[in-house]
Amino acid sequence: MTQSTLESRLHELDVDGFTILHDAIDEDFRLKIVNRIREIEEQTLLPLQDGELESDSSFYRTGGILEADPIFREIPLHPDVLPIVEGVLGPDFLLSQVSGIDLKPNTKNIQPLHPDDALIGVVRPHPIPVGCTALWCITDFNHETGGTRVLPGSHKLADIDVAWGSDETDEIPGLIQPEVKGGGIIIFDHAMFHGCGDNHSNQWRLGVQCSYHAGWLRPSNNHFLSIPHEHLAEYPERLVDLLGYKTYNGAFGTITVPGTYRGATSTSRPPRDALAEALR
Repeated sequence: MTQSTLESRLHELDVDGFTILHDAIDEDFRLKIVNRIREIEEQTLLPLQDGELESDSSFYRTGGILEADPIFREIPLHPDVLPIVEGVLGPDFLLSQVSGIDLKPNTKNIQPLHPDDALIGVVRPHPIPVGCTALWCITDFNHETGGTRVLPGSHKLADIDVAWGSDETDEIPGLIQPEVKGGGIIIFDHAMFHGCGDNHSNQWRLGVQCSYHAGWLRPSNNHFLSIPHEHLAEYPERLVDLLGYKTYNGAFGTITVPGTYRGATSTSRPPRDALAEALR
């Protein structure tokens, strides 16, 4: 990605709250993701509980996919996505979660508009972004398939006029439902109001949510507990950084052990160093 293209993407995120990278996913890789997630769905889908019907649900969410198959570890490291995320969140951003979201066909899937940072106790609009998501469109996202609806500029609003729990958000002026072919990526600020629509088609609509957040925030998924330490040697070094095995601004996330030491300015990253020692 050229510097001018990066600046253009960051400008779109600043003004509209989102940007779209079309044809960003290699076709062979896209098909591998489709096949592997569908296999995992079949293998791990929880059984229906007493009184529960399959028709009660409108989508499948597949979590923990970084551990499910090494293929998914490439997703958070997309070379065109990382510079954009860093431009929004700064160099010490972290990975929050990676999960598959598969909308069922011919199902009422509409999701009330919401921001992804609703649970973070900071006043809207935020003086600085606290997170952003790279939504991988593995299959086509459009009106027919229940593509994600976005409200441009809403990341700069204190609120919207329609209650979050209402399905009437389609009436909001300015709401759009971008058409993105399978292989595109929608990157959006967590403060922007968005939500999927109804899937009117006969096909499942598959996306992968890859969310990042500022380094001073706690991630949605506790990677320290969900990913065994002994597995980290198999992960790309940059991905291990994104999981939180580095400090934020050189100060937050350090490890303190009993003892007295002489302090000095250092570029070392104690969490990674300490982990390496523990695994020897």
